[in-house]
Amino acid sequence: MKKIILGLSVLCLLMACGSSEQPAVIKVSEETLMYEVRATPSPADGTYVKVNPPRFMWPDKFPHLGPVLDGVPGQVDEKPKVVYRIRISQDKNFRKDVLTGERAWAFFNPFQCLAQGKWYWQHAYVTPEGTEEWSPVYQFYIDKDTPEFNPPTLEKVLARYPSHHPRVLLDADDWENIIAKNNNNPEARTYMDKASQCISRPLKHLQEEIDTTNVVTLTNIVQRESALIRESRKIVDREEANVEALVRAYLLTKDEKYYREGINRLSEILSWQKSKYFAGDFNLSTLLSMSTSAYDGFYNLLSPEEKQLLLDNIRKIGDKFYNEYVNHLENRIADNHVWQMTFRILTMAAFATVGEIPEASVWTDYCYNEWISRLPGLHKDGGWHNGDAYFHVNIRTLIEVPVFFSRISGFNFFADPWYNNNALYVIYQQPPFSKSGGHGNSHEGQRSPNGGRIGYADALARECNNPWAAAYVHEIMQEDPDILSKAFEAKPADLTWYRCTTPKERPAYSKHLSELPESKVFKQTGTALMNTDIGHHANNAMLSFRSSPYGSTSHALANQNAFNTFFGGKAIFYSSGHRTGFTDDHCMYAYRNTRAHNSILVNGMGQKIGTEGYGWIPRYYEGEEISYVVGDASNAYGKVVSPLWLERGRLSGTQFTPEKGWDENKLEFFRRHVVQLGRSGLFVVYDELAGKEPVEWNYLLHTVELPMEVVKEEGGLRILGKNKADGISIAHLYSSQEMTYAQTDTFFVAALDWKKRLGKALPNHYHFTATTAPCNKVFFLNIIDVHGNNRADAVINHQGNHITVEGWVIECNLDSEGKAFLHIENKQNGASLDFNYNSNKGATTIVDQVDGKRIEKRLVDSLPEPEI
Repeated sequence: MKKIILGLSVLCLLMACGSSEQPAVIKVSEETLMYEVRATPSPADGTYVKVNPPRFMWPDKFPHLGPVLDGVPGQVDEKPKVVYRIRISQDKNFRKDVLTGERAWAFFNPFQCLAQGKWYWQHAYVTPEGTEEWSPVYQFYIDKDTPEFNPPTLEKVLARYPSHHPRVLLDADDWENIIAKNNNNPEARTYMDKASQCISRPLKHLQEEIDTTNVVTLTNIVQRESALIRESRKIVDREEANVEALVRAYLLTKDEKYYREGINRLSEILSWQKSKYFAGDFNLSTLLSMSTSAYDGFYNLLSPEEKQLLLDNIRKIGDKFYNEYVNHLENRIADNHVWQMTFRILTMAAFATVGEIPEASVWTDYCYNEWISRLPGLHKDGGWHNGDAYFHVNIRTLIEVPVFFSRISGFNFFADPWYNNNALYVIYQQPPFSKSGGHGNSHEGQRSPNGGRIGYADALARECNNPWAAAYVHEIMQEDPDILSKAFEAKPADLTWYRCTTPKERPAYSKHLSELPESKVFKQTGTALMNTDIGHHANNAMLSFRSSPYGSTSHALANQNAFNTFFGGKAIFYSSGHRTGFTDDHCMYAYRNTRAHNSILVNGMGQKIGTEGYGWIPRYYEGEEISYVVGDASNAYGKVVSPLWLERGRLSGTQFTPEKGWDENKLEFFRRHVVQLGRSGLFVVYDELAGKEPVEWNYLLHTVELPMEVVKEEGGLRILGKNKADGISIAHLYSSQEMTYAQTDTFFVAALDWKKRLGKALPNHYHFTATTAPCNKVFFLNIIDVHGNNRADAVINHQGNHITVEGWVIECNLDSEGKAFLHIENKQNGASLDFNYNSNKGATTIVDQVDGKRIEKRLVDSLPEPEI
């Protein structure tokens, strides 16, 4: 965990007061809250650990970024072999009762619960000469309430692990029961149908099928390699689906015709590695996956030559991946392809061949321990920092690996608290029949929960006995009973085989989603979701918000302190742009860039790309009559300084310049307060902004279906956003400074679909900007009215700093002088919010009515605890 240093002003305040009491407002001064590659140990010095036993991790002796873009080799020297040692004790001198370990990678799992109290630990790098280079001594605490999560050691797991095959896709001891269970199962029948189609269609060589028409016209090397990978993956993935169906059809029937076609087909596919059109780690891992399934599933029918062919490929490809991962993967924030897919594939290859090839013993040791150390999530709140679309790419890994480990160990890996928290993320981030909250690459395509997501929720319901996940599945299947089948063959998200083989049933429907609280905040991830009727999507007004300590690296976007609005599950004010690529011009300048989101630009400049462009959530309240979240993006803006992204920019031709939207940071402070007013569909967004010098402040709103209608109203602007499904968001925007405004329907850089159909333009979106004259400080107030044709527009009465709307009174500082304050009150139900630097030193006091009882909360800042 990264230790966060309080800003100088806070330290001075504490010293002046002569008190160690935490201030109401914390100003963070760190360049980043977390790293692309681990730079700090975990547990950090002085922390109370969150689980017993803790997982011990430390920085690599030889850190490196590795390959930075698909198809572009990384400039990395061969990694030295390393040996690390660790010692852990309650004796700070490590003279008695010392737990020790030696590893070839930078993490260690004790596999024994530690006693309550203070502990000390230290790690060492062992030089080739045998000298130990010890770190400082760190201390951490185990308290009486620290939850336990202590899986068995790998040695204990392997001691009970079967030597027979199959043992990965299913256990041979359960084979006949699984066949009997699936005799009349329509989902099992899909494998036989797919396999029969495969048998009737002869396989051609990769070179005969790949379409390189678009590839050869591309001159940018990154785009060219990306397009080639995409075209070859279409064919490789198609054949993976065929081979996997043949293996599973055999396991469900024991009909040898599936084996004969499967091994013949796979023998040809494995030869594709020599083709100049075969490219990318996903393609290589696909060959490893197919080889593993065929080896384990067909084992009893394979000839010695066929076994050797498969083992040779498993050994060669598996060793390549292992050597890339070790002393790298464990300390990367998120090596996307590895977490998504290839780590799972190596894990299954390891356990399919352990005891049969020597390399597999090392792979199993690494994969099993790495899962316990780092996965399933980067933190325990259950959110997904990479955004919702790229959450889906991890679905099979998140279910299949812990299901397998649970089966072979007898330990419930789903007891990790991340899973039950993640069930809430699944529901809140994308309610039934609704577009997801957004915030991440390819967010625009997540229009409604797909079969993969529902299958994942179904698995969570079974494995965790989670009633909310069960309700999510049930309520969606009531309207779309075939939704699970729609994920069949979805490469990273199809859980059909899980459902065919699991002995667990989905819990009975006992809860309705309408019983959930209407708002949910994932503080460590940095996302918040507010709803008016989460259990009835047709009438639900929703606002999503992001301010994340993970910044804008990986698949995340530079959208700190941005919000989106929805009604009836359809977007209204929403992030703009198209996912045309990972680092092409449209992506970097008009999609990932802050100008594409409902946030703020400073002199037209946006937020840094990389972990350095971070936000965070200092405080929040999930209430009944009033809900609240605050985002802080004070450190998000400025020049791009990330070595990883500067290298990606160099390779892709990205210009991180003022002309493109990045410059020296002129921002001093940016907090956005978001308040949900009961279930009215009214949301209050209040911004406090300060610059290091006078700057123009640019307030952004976007729509993606219909243009906005902008008119001046008393004291401000009225911006009407609509979608084609009768959803309405009206932004009543006020400022402490005079505003000018403009709207355009043109992207900063046009969006071209160069991957699929070269040169095809994608639809433009609509972009509103309100701009102030240069000034040091500004306050914005935006009262957003979200509804459909089920009610009229809310009536706003505005008189200076005093506004009334639908029984709510809103008072805030909209003057150019003085400090920020925000007071909201409903005279009818007594709900209120009071935030004021003068009267309560920047704390927020909330009064709510929950189940008829008066609740009063005083909120002050607390720091996030991102893990890397």
